[in-house]
Amino acid sequence: MGVMLQEFIEAPSVYACLICRAHIAKRDDVISRTFQGRLGRAYLTESVVNARLGEGEDRLLMTGMHTVCNLHCRLCDSVIGWKYVHAFDKSQQYKEGRYVLEQSRIYSIDQPVEVSADVHLLQLASCELGADVTSSMMI
Repeated sequence: MGVMLQEFIEAPSVYACLICRAHIAKRDDVISRTFQGRLGRAYLTESVVNARLGEGEDRLLMTGMHTVCNLHCRLCDSVIGWKYVHAFDKSQQYKEGRYVLEQSRIYSIDQPVEVSADVHLLQLASCELGADVTSSMMI
């Protein structure tokens, strides 16, 4: 498998993939912590990093019919939530373009506040679980 670059979020607290620890979202960007996911509690957020979307599908959720795409960790490919693509009910359209993170698939990392403003990239040899870090660099 090719080289995968991981984006690190520079914030005091971030959510990361439970399996591979890749940063996923800023904790401060969470819009709501009262969502219900397939596996229990979930968070609605504006943006994510280190993630890829699966195929779109229509799902009947607690709030009605929605078109959603599963959200996968880009490094380990585990499902961490979904993205709302379309809400059929007008009252639910505020969710469109936003992401749901399953609380049981992520965890919170508290980071030092004095993190530099540079963007960090981590070069990984493989996306497989347990892959060794081969090098890291700052841009």
